[in-house]
Amino acid sequence: MTTGLTRFLLAVLLMVAAATAVRAQPTTARFRGIVEWAEADRIQIRRPGGSTLTLRMNPRTRVFAVTEAALRNIKPESYVSVLATRGSEPVRAKAVTLYSPSERGFEAGTQPWDTDPGATLTAGWVADLKGGRPLRLTLGYGGGQASFEIPAGTPVTAIAPGEKALLEPGAAVTLFTQSGPDGALSVGTIAVGRQGAVPSF
Repeated sequence: MTTGLTRFLLAVLLMVAAATAVRAQPTTARFRGIVEWAEADRIQIRRPGGSTLTLRMNPRTRVFAVTEAALRNIKPESYVSVLATRGSEPVRAKAVTLYSPSERGFEAGTQPWDTDPGATLTAGWVADLKGGRPLRLTLGYGGGQASFEIPAGTPVTAIAPGEKALLEPGAAVTLFTQSGPDGALSVGTIAVGRQGAVPSF
């Protein structure tokens, strides 16, 4: 086999391997809605537009319970996420979530979020907290900080580990999904509201 042909075949193999790696790269998506029903390995939700969506769960699917909370629950040692829309200064929070100690570190940093055009989710440890109306909150995370105004009446929820038994018909949920090698979506994480609470993210 000539050197040129060998190089050509190696190049083809590398291209095939790269294409396979790209196809294997998992993609993530979030879906929000109301539980229609849930079984051991499947869940169906009704989305805001009225359509239904059925997705697979697996033994590693994690469930978190979301309950209503209040601004006074934010403490100097809290780990918090803030849903906001960039474009105004100071940035005004649209919703706040407090995390149990076991979930500190969730989505740390600032990233685009898909609740509204231009929305962001910022999660971090409370670096500064000033009472008043509005409350002023600064979150710190690896590589930076972000400050927010939190007007009175801003929805506040708390999230803690839960179980699949909470996936009752009528409960509000946010499903964090990931695609498998076959392209099918499966649910990795579920945030489910309790007693009428609605996950803010």
